Amino acid sequence: MVSGRGDRAVAGRLISVEGPRLGHVPSFDGLRGIFIIQVVLYHSEVTLFLEGSPILIDWFFVASGFLITTLLLDEANRTGDIALRRFWGRRIRRLFPAMYSMIAVFSVLMLAARLIAPAETEDAAMWWLEPLSASFYSYNLVAAFFPGTMGILGYMWSLAVEEQFYLGWPPLFRRVLRRRSRRSDAWLIGGALVFIAVFFTLRFSLQSVIEASSSGHPAYADEDAITWQGVVYRIASSRPDVIVLGCLTAVLARRIPRPLSERAHKVIGGLALLGWAWFAMVIIACAPGPPGAFALFGGPVYQIGLLLLVPIVLDGYLRQDTWYSRLVSWSPMRWLGVRIYGIYVWHGIVLLLCAPAILAASGLERRLIGLVASVLAIGVGSLSFRFIEQRFLHPRSVTMAKAKEAA
Repeated sequence: MVSGRGDRAVAGRLISVEGPRLGHVPSFDGLRGIFIIQVVLYHSEVTLFLEGSPILIDWFFVASGFLITTLLLDEANRTGDIALRRFWGRRIRRLFPAMYSMIAVFSVLMLAARLIAPAETEDAAMWWLEPLSASFYSYNLVAAFFPGTMGILGYMWSLAVEEQFYLGWPPLFRRVLRRRSRRSDAWLIGGALVFIAVFFTLRFSLQSVIEASSSGHPAYADEDAITWQGVVYRIASSRPDVIVLGCLTAVLARRIPRPLSERAHKVIGGLALLGWAWFAMVIIACAPGPPGAFALFGGPVYQIGLLLLVPIVLDGYLRQDTWYSRLVSWSPMRWLGVRIYGIYVWHGIVLLLCAPAILAASGLERRLIGLVASVLAIGVGSLSFRFIEQRFLHPRSVTMAKAKEAA
């Protein structure tokens, strides 16, 4: 058992379960909305604003690690333990229905395309590998070894990274909390820091691989070839360490006394403003696209700068009344942020169906068609949220609503 009382009884513990419950953080929803808008517009070729820029994905990963770890700490403080079955059950109800519905539709479309126009779909001979790897949340790993066979569902790599995190982190975290030992806490925090440092170093050390991507480097000269440089880089670039950075941020947040002192307000606020400035700088610098963007992504400035995501997340959690928190909490962005999962999962299918029209156009016409496709993708994702995700996540409320309508 893990309890708040036990936590107090062990003097000097590095991980504390005590603290206020997470509650709703509007700025997180707003930033999710900004994230999904940028992703959909980029994939529909409306804008190249995100070309080579992983900063929004990195923020999303830090926020995910932070939120999940904070929820686990809340449960440990409230109930004395972490119910893994309940946690995984909720994740399954939240993630599986929309994703497997999308995979079923994708598979039907690809089978139909193969039957109707086999010559035109000859290049997609291994199309089945995409839905298969997405179904088992291994897209990031399969893509690392077989990059030439992946494409249409390429965005599913991030969901694979998150699900692998959901499987591994909660039982490890629960085991450490149950031990109620300062040494166990130190091992977990130290191991997490080493994990982060190793992946940071890999991305930095493989900078030459990135820069040589257009000059015949063996890792990229043939995208179907399997080289250790390419495999290691692609695994490192999926950034599981950034999620772990978010986990450590949640542990740190638990150690900050509440209410915040005036000094804490100034320190967190100042670091957050510095983080936002760096955030904006990276997006602007990456806007023109590679090769400069890739150099920035792999470089030490960017890797070290990722640490500034910590005060951004802490500030959004601890100080929700700042002007920039209110700015990103604009209601349309929050509306999109709440529906981010369905939009993210389904936008690839919508853009696949719209691809012939997008690719046949050019210039402003292509952007306008892409914009229409983006709106359709958001609409389909919203329908998924309403009629698929909510029905499985809150089945009782759906049943009660039907009963009221019948009455």
